[in-house]
Amino acid sequence: MIGIRDSGLGIREETAHPDTREDAVLVLCLGNDILCDDGVGWAIADQLETDPPESRIPNPESRPMVVRRSALSGFYLLDELTGWDSVIVVDAVQTGAHPPGTVLSFPFEALGTEAGPSPHAVGLPTVVALGRRSGVPLPSSIHIVAIEVDDMESFREGLTPAVRAAVPEAVDVIRSVMVRASAPVGATV
Repeated sequence: MIGIRDSGLGIREETAHPDTREDAVLVLCLGNDILCDDGVGWAIADQLETDPPESRIPNPESRPMVVRRSALSGFYLLDELTGWDSVIVVDAVQTGAHPPGTVLSFPFEALGTEAGPSPHAVGLPTVVALGRRSGVPLPSSIHIVAIEVDDMESFREGLTPAVRAAVPEAVDVIRSVMVRASAPVGATV
């Protein structure tokens, strides 16, 4: 079942009914599309919605995907994560360790720190740890897809060329993670 959700920031989006959260994979695309490359998550969301994985390869074991955009960070992310069993977090990062446009993919546990290279990831490990200790029903599986960016400070819409060119690769990585998330327990993918 699909509903409309208002983020409180004037952004209305379609969302799956809460009853589908255990079966579906949430692809949570973080960012702000008026801060240049920080909008890469939303560009990836646009591409996923244009050509969702379900339409490409029908599979009875596939888990549905729910794409959600958010400009939230810190403890506000608890609202986005609560009740989902499996989440893919998509975000821009600026580490300087990789050329702009590099797509990184890793399990949440690999963050291993309370601070991150993105304004949306700062404190994410702490938020999840405190939420779990408090009994908040948070995902058992969180995967990060991060795109190294060049400019997250310019107040303008649009991505730099290297980051724009990385969107299709990031979408392919998310599709690959979705295949693994849909695989039966113990299967090798």
